Amino acid sequence: MQMDCAEFLKKYAITQAQFEEAAISWEELCAIAQDYEGRLEQLYRIRDLFVREYIENREEEAGLHSYRTRVKTPEHLVEKIIRRRIENYLKYRDLNRENYMRFVTDLIGFRGILLYRENWVIFHKYLTAHFENRQEWYVNDALKDFSDERDCYMAEAPKVHMRPGDFGDIYADWISSDHIYDQKYYRSVHYILKYRGVYLEVQVRTLFEEGWGEIDHHILYPYKKQDPMLTEFSELLNRLAGMGDEMASFYRRLSQVPGDAFPDKRSVVEVRREYVPRRKVVSRIEPEQIATVEDAIQLVISR
Repeated sequence: MQMDCAEFLKKYAITQAQFEEAAISWEELCAIAQDYEGRLEQLYRIRDLFVREYIENREEEAGLHSYRTRVKTPEHLVEKIIRRRIENYLKYRDLNRENYMRFVTDLIGFRGILLYRENWVIFHKYLTAHFENRQEWYVNDALKDFSDERDCYMAEAPKVHMRPGDFGDIYADWISSDHIYDQKYYRSVHYILKYRGVYLEVQVRTLFEEGWGEIDHHILYPYKKQDPMLTEFSELLNRLAGMGDEMASFYRRLSQVPGDAFPDKRSVVEVRREYVPRRKVVSRIEPEQIATVEDAIQLVISR
């Protein structure tokens, strides 16, 4: 990592006070980055093996529209360690160059994209058929609970992040309510897998959620979260993404309604007819027919 501490902090919008709060030396962070650079080739290989073994040519079986992958860069690993130690020092206080691989669970990332939100059930059943989901195997202590013997299992409970008001019933039968969280801005389902000796993070989103997430990440996260104008606009865009998901699911259900059971929109509009004015033939009134005003009124009414 060819960067000094001051340059790094400026690039990633970390203040000197925050860096001091993280309580980890720059020398230790550089040692972690150097060790990690030597592991990148192995991580890319594991990422590719996961895709070939479980995803490639199986997208339909897994309920996926498409997918993306990434391996975290050394700089982003260092940034994450600093921010995690600020957010939860007690959990990450023992992290160092010897054991950081046991603490950071998203060095390899896989993101599955769904066309419809309800397709998540298909993906969840597919993933749990290949990776055991047993509570007694969940990693609560990064050092004590790490297993060199077990592989291909879920190292954490699956977690659902959704906006308040979202339709969450599809998750209720599969994931404990303790792991379904209301987030003001964020939508995604997360899994942490142990695969070939390392952790791998799997996220699942719909196309609409992915579109919002990519735009939000590019503009707002994590360096402009304090900007009230951008934050408010991000929230509005997120609402639109949620509405898009609901409309897509409704559109799908509509497609299953027989055509003859759904009236065409023109059927509720009255068929156009040419206006034909009524014509009355008024015969000539002779003067001798009118003797009084009442006679005149009656003659007009009758015609």
